[in-house]
Amino acid sequence: MIFKRNGGGKEAQARTIRELQGTIDAIGRSQAVIEFELDGTVITANQNFLSALGYSLAEIQGRHHSLFIDPAEADSPEYRAFWRDLNRGEFVASTFRRLGKGGREVWIQAAYNPVLDATGKPIKVVKLAIDITEKEKDRLRIEAERAVFAKEQEAVVADLAGGLRRLSEGDLTARIDTDFKGAYARIKEDFNAAVESIRAAMSAIASSTHNLRGGSDEIASASGDLSKRTEQQAASLEETAAALDEITATVKRSAEGAKQASTAASGAKADAERSGEVVREAVNAMSEIEQSSGKISQIIGVIDEIAFQTNLLALNAGVEAARAGDAGRGFAVVAQEVRALAQRSAEAAKEIKTLISNSTSQVSRGVKLVGETGAALVGIVGKVTEIDGLISEIAQSAQEQATGLNQVNGAVNHMDQVTQQNAAMVEQATAAAANLRSETLELTRHVDRFQVGEATRGPQPAQAGRHAPAPNPVARAQARVKAYASGAAAGAADWQEF
Repeated sequence: MIFKRNGGGKEAQARTIRELQGTIDAIGRSQAVIEFELDGTVITANQNFLSALGYSLAEIQGRHHSLFIDPAEADSPEYRAFWRDLNRGEFVASTFRRLGKGGREVWIQAAYNPVLDATGKPIKVVKLAIDITEKEKDRLRIEAERAVFAKEQEAVVADLAGGLRRLSEGDLTARIDTDFKGAYARIKEDFNAAVESIRAAMSAIASSTHNLRGGSDEIASASGDLSKRTEQQAASLEETAAALDEITATVKRSAEGAKQASTAASGAKADAERSGEVVREAVNAMSEIEQSSGKISQIIGVIDEIAFQTNLLALNAGVEAARAGDAGRGFAVVAQEVRALAQRSAEAAKEIKTLISNSTSQVSRGVKLVGETGAALVGIVGKVTEIDGLISEIAQSAQEQATGLNQVNGAVNHMDQVTQQNAAMVEQATAAAANLRSETLELTRHVDRFQVGEATRGPQPAQAGRHAPAPNPVARAQARVKAYASGAAAGAADWQEF
C-alpha cells in the first residue's frame, strides 16, 4: 500500500493513522500477531496468537522467542543465523513448527517482518502468522500414511526388483515369498504365476532346444557324410558313365563285327555249298576218269597182245627167212626190225599199263578222298549253317545289347546329371545344416542361461529302426550296371527297370 503526503495537515495524518490502525486491526482479527525486540524478547501478542499457543500475555511477555521452539533448535547455528537475518532487516516467511503451552505442537504459516525507522534501521520484529496445525497434522498424517505406504511399496518394489533381477539373470525359480498386504498380494500372485508360466515354457523350450541341438548335430553330421558320399557317388557315376560309353562303343563295334561275321558266315555257307557241288562234280569226273582208265587198260592190253603177235610173227618170219637162205636175208632184216619194234611196243605197252595201273589206283584213291572230302564238305556246310544261325543270333543279341546299353548309357548320364544336381543340393543342404547347427548352438546358449530348476532332456541318440537311411536306387542301379559289365548278367537284360 502506498501513502501520499497531503500537505502535512494533522487531519490528514490522523486519517492516515486511523487507516493504518484499521488495517492492523483487520490483520489482527484474521491472523496471529506477535512483536519482538531485536534480541527476540516478546513485546506483545494478540489474542489469536495467545489462543493458538495456549498462553496468556503475562506468561510470554518479556520472555524470549526460544520459548516456542525445541531447546535443541534454540541452540542451533541456524536459529542464531535466523535472528541475525532479521536484525539486518531481512524478511523471513515459511512454515514453522512451534511448541505451545505444555509442549503442545503447533504449526503456523508465519512471516517475520522487521519494522524499520525513518533511517531504515530495524527497531523491532512483527510476526504475522496463521494457525495451520490441523492442516499440517493432516498433512503429516497423510505423509506418515504415505511413508508407511511408501515403506510397504519399497518392500514390494525391493522384493519385486529382486525377483526381476533373478529373472534377468535367467533364474526362473525366483519366487516372491514375502507376505504382501492388500492390492500387493495380487502383484505377488501374478508375479509368481507369470514366473511359473515362463519356467514351464522355458523348460519345454530348453528340452526342445536340446533335442533340436541333437537333431541339428545329427543333420549336420549326416549332411556332411551324405555330401562326401554324394561326391564319391557322383565321381563313381561319372566313371561309370565313361566306362559305359566305352562299353557301348565296344558293344557297338562288336555288333558291327558280328553283323560282318554273319555276312561272312552266310558267304562261307554259300561257298561251302558251291564247294560241295564242285566236289560232287569232281567225284563224278573222277569216276568217269576211273572208267576211262579201265578202258585205256583194256586198249593197252589189246596193244600188248598185238605187240606179242607181231613179235611172234616177226620170229616166224625170221625163221622162214633163215630157211630161205640168201633170198630171205632182206626179209630177215625186216623181220628183225619188226621184231625189235614189236619188242619196244610191248615194253612201252607194259610201261603204259604199269602207269595206267598206278594212275588207276591213284584215281581210285583220289575218288575215295574226293568222296570223303564231299562228305566232309557236307558236314562243313551243316556246321557253317549252324554257325551262321548262331552268328545271326549273336549279331541280333549284340544289336539288342547295343540298343540296351545306349538306353543304359542315357539313363546313367541322366543319373549323373541328377547326381551332380543332388550333390549341389546336398552342398547347399550341408551349408544350411551348418547354419542351423550354429543358430541352434546360439539358441541353446541363450536358453541355457535360464535356470528352470530341473534337468532338461539332452539330445536323443539316433535309433536304427527310426532313423535308418532310405534305400538308394542309384546304388542299386550302379550295382546292376557293374554286374552286367562284369558278365554276371548273361542273356537279354530287362532294361525296363532303367
